[in-house]
Amino acid sequence: MNEWIFGIDGGGTSSRIRVEELTDGRKPLYEARGGSTNPNCIEAKVVADVLRGLVEGALASGLEPAGCKAGFIGSAGVDRPEDRVTMAAALRTAFKEAGRRTDGPLPALAAGNDAEPALVGAVGDVEGFLLIAGTGSIALGRTRSGESVRSGGWGHFLGDEGSAFWIAFEAIKRGIRSRELRDKPSALLEAAIEHFGLPDELAFFPFTYQNFSKSGIASFAPRVAALAEGGDELALSIMDSAATELAALAASVYKRLAPRVTNRRLALYGGLLERNRPLNSAVSSRIAAAFPEIVVIEPAGDAQAGACRLARELLN
Repeated sequence: MNEWIFGIDGGGTSSRIRVEELTDGRKPLYEARGGSTNPNCIEAKVVADVLRGLVEGALASGLEPAGCKAGFIGSAGVDRPEDRVTMAAALRTAFKEAGRRTDGPLPALAAGNDAEPALVGAVGDVEGFLLIAGTGSIALGRTRSGESVRSGGWGHFLGDEGSAFWIAFEAIKRGIRSRELRDKPSALLEAAIEHFGLPDELAFFPFTYQNFSKSGIASFAPRVAALAEGGDELALSIMDSAATELAALAASVYKRLAPRVTNRRLALYGGLLERNRPLNSAVSSRIAAAFPEIVVIEPAGDAQAGACRLARELLN
């Protein structure tokens, strides 16, 4: 009977499970996708169904429930200590139901925020630093003992500075200001109207207040970056501010954990940083200027690999 562990990367729109042999993580035994596990966006029953479905799929591939030694889920929306307890309990219930188990020992199971396995996977170690910039933004630092601190990750109402949503929304707002001669001359507003297929700027009223879509607005960020590369002063100003905001997130976690870490690698992660090389370079240069001891790296692995690594840590 194979001994195995599993890791789940639970996002706001989908989740992914990976199963690995207990002693060898080089080749997955099983991988699959499921729905969102974010408890802030969907009902607890739906989260439970998603978790049970992920575990059932793994067991249906031929894995024995008794062979599972540990599992870890990093999920969006798991931000407070009580969230960790609730999600870990949901994972235990899902494992029991999927394995048709009513008694006997369960594997070691734990839960955390989705940034934690992303950090471990990206850095290739349980200690280090991570800056994520995609639709939203967050920075995380973790010591070898498991102490972690975060900066950002407050969502689009309270934060997400430097993210794709932030860039796009700033561009829309400042584009309107530019049209009213309250900001630098720019082609941003015209580009936004064209990008979103709107008839004119007045259509931003229903677009924003009645049909709000965070991911939809964030989709405009690449166009803002392209205008910046083309020399649009207002777009350049927004991209420059985004780099400053993202570097500040990384600096925040580093300053709080630096005395207690030896691994000073910082991985830049997320679609915005991975696809926008000028922004990536601008963030890296700001971090290097402020903290030359930090080694900025490209991600070494993904969040699923990180979740599996954290599952193994539960057995140490």
